[in-house]
Order: sequence, then structure tokens, then C-alpha cells
Amino acid sequence: MNIEIKNLTMRYPRADKKALDSVTITIPEGIYGLIGRNGAGKTTLMRILATVLDATEGEILVDGKELTAARNQFRTSLGYLPQSTKLMPRLNIVEFLDYICILKGIQDKNERRERIAAVIETVGLKGEEKKRLGRYSGGMLRRAGIAQVLIGDPKVLIIDEPTTGLDPEERLYFLNLLSRIAEGRIVIFSTHITSDIAHLCSNICVLEEGKVQYAGDKLEFVSLISGRTWYHRGTEAEEAMLREEATVTAVTYLDGDSCVRYVANAPLTEASEKTVPTLEDAYIYTLGGVKR
Repeated sequence: MNIEIKNLTMRYPRADKKALDSVTITIPEGIYGLIGRNGAGKTTLMRILATVLDATEGEILVDGKELTAARNQFRTSLGYLPQSTKLMPRLNIVEFLDYICILKGIQDKNERRERIAAVIETVGLKGEEKKRLGRYSGGMLRRAGIAQVLIGDPKVLIIDEPTTGLDPEERLYFLNLLSRIAEGRIVIFSTHITSDIAHLCSNICVLEEGKVQYAGDKLEFVSLISGRTWYHRGTEAEEAMLREEATVTAVTYLDGDSCVRYVANAPLTEASEKTVPTLEDAYIYTLGGVKR
């Protein structure tokens, strides 16, 4: 399965710019990372893919079939987890998933029981069946949301900013969960956290102000700045010079010194050392560098 997006454009009424501007990408099977700053157009693109919104222009092909012509069929194979997931706080996970099964047309009680038990096991909520959802932690609620979208065994999962607000342990658990359930599926995963993408994805798309800045293999993206990434530790004046003369991708401060990662064709200070580029370096470089 693959999804082809061709010249997708979205204009909101009374907006002074396009939310999406001629987006053209191909999404293969596996986990596809959609990365960009807040307001870059990620959520708009995912809502269009989830058939919640209609684009102004362009087309989406799923295995060669135009999405608008096969919308109902596509929805049966789709699981969508938006950034803000509102579950039913008074229900426990079994009651909630039973309700979802009924909404999906699964009438047989034994089949519902089996599906619910299977997804609870998959998402790691076994032993938490009696607790009301209103008492779940943020990470447990994300897992419950994944359980909800897995009930129908979808072939396409669309997951918007799922790790925002999670503590490190829950975030790692959630990322590992996504990697386990991705086999045989397309999982479209949006975030502004580059380490999430580095952990999960082979293919990525970088969005900025509704436009595609890069789409393709993650390692090839990082290789675009290979041999041109430098590390400098020095004075604030040298930091200011590097901000003017190079593309700075990170600045930290240590014992009063400025520690600067930057991209340039050659070292710009005697103290600069060549360093291995990271996905975050490539991402910040593509967006024009650190501005603040």
C-alpha cells in the first residue's frame, strides 16, 4: 500500500496565507514522519488524509485510487488519533472499547470480547481494565487512544503529536509501541520533536509554512550537511559572528562559554571542530537556523 499526495493546497476562509501549498509527497508502508514547527500545516494535512477536511486543490491517491471517489472504503481501513483525544472518563477501557466496537458495526459479543482483549494486551493496559479512564495518566490515555484506533485492524494509522506532554518513560514506551504495530501498515506520525523521528522513521517530510522543504529518506536528509557541520566553544562575540556568517543549528552555554553547532562549507574559527551531523542539525538548517 502507498499514498500519493499531488499538489495538495488548502486555503482557509479569511486566512491571509495557504495552510498547505502544493504539497506533493509519496507515503510508503511503515512509519512516515511528518515534522515541522507548530503552525507548519501538519495537522491540516493529517485532517485531510483522515477525510475530516476537504482540500481546496490537488488529489490523494491510495493504491492508485482517488481518495474522494473511495472515501467510504478508505475510512474502513483508517485509524485516526488526533492530538487532543477526548475519551469517556466515566468508563473503563473495556466498556469504552466495547462502545467503539459497536460503533464499528461489530455485533457479536464474543468477537468484541476477543478484539478488546487483544488490543488491551497490545497497548500494555492489561491489569488496568477496571480503572476509569478519567483516572488514567497522560501516557495511559495515549495508549487507550491507540487501542481505540486498532479495534478495526486499520491499514492506515494517522497519529498527530502523540508524545507531547509525556514524561520520558511514557514517551519511550509509546514510541516502541508504534514501532511494534507498524508492520504491514502505513503509520503517519506527526511531531515537532526530531528525536521522535530519529527513533522511529526511515522516511520523512519536513513542512514549513505549508510547503514541503524535504521529502524522502531520513539518512539522505542528514547527509545533505555531511562534512559541513562544526562545533565551536568560545565567547559570546564569536557566537554572534557565527550567527551572522553561518547557519547555527544549536547553542548551549557551559561555564560561561557559548557552545555552537553550525553548518558552513569550512570552519569559521580556529577552535571549530568537525562534528557528525544529526537529524536535528539537518532539520534546523533546513528551517534557516536558530533565530533566538
